[in-house]
Amino acid sequence: MTRDYPARPQRGAEPRSQRRADGRRDAPREPSRRLFVACDLPAAAAAAVSRWQAAELEPRDELRVVHTLHVTLCFLGSVPERRVDDVSAALGELWLEALPTALGETLFLPERGPKRVVAVRLDDPAGALAATQRSVSDALYRLGVYTPEKRPWLAHLTVARYRRPGQPFPLQNVNIARFGLPSVILYASVLERGGAVHTPLATFPTPA
Repeated sequence: MTRDYPARPQRGAEPRSQRRADGRRDAPREPSRRLFVACDLPAAAAAAVSRWQAAELEPRDELRVVHTLHVTLCFLGSVPERRVDDVSAALGELWLEALPTALGETLFLPERGPKRVVAVRLDDPAGALAATQRSVSDALYRLGVYTPEKRPWLAHLTVARYRRPGQPFPLQNVNIARFGLPSVILYASVLERGGAVHTPLATFPTPA
């Protein structure tokens, strides 16, 4: 496991107090971080997807192309700063297996109604990705920092978002050989005007 905590405090990390109706101030808010757990693509796969995005998605004005490519396992949301090391320790205790995968067909999400996201399904031939997601989800649930979603987890890569809800359109598939996901990463995310900025906090390598 490797850690790379940011040298500078993230925006919004300082506690704030709120003035109540009676004029008094509540206790300062506890510092927190917006966390998620994900797998990055290996460099060659990420480059292939970026070329495909440039050809297939960037010409379409109705889309915002997503350039930070990762496979989200669990989105925790706001977690108290004091619990970040606990989250990292819980992930470090997991037994991670190799995560072979391939890029499948294009998805338009949600499945029903107007679409908001363009994604690419990930192959999970041995069920290793789903098993890893369950392990991460269970560990964080036991820690009390994550509530699992009720809908089944879908292994996918978000590649674009609609500026306004829209409809599907024809797309060529991404052509790339099977590859492996090299690690599971704990990320902090800060929402900026230009989009979210993701910072890796801890990395947990998977077997080659």
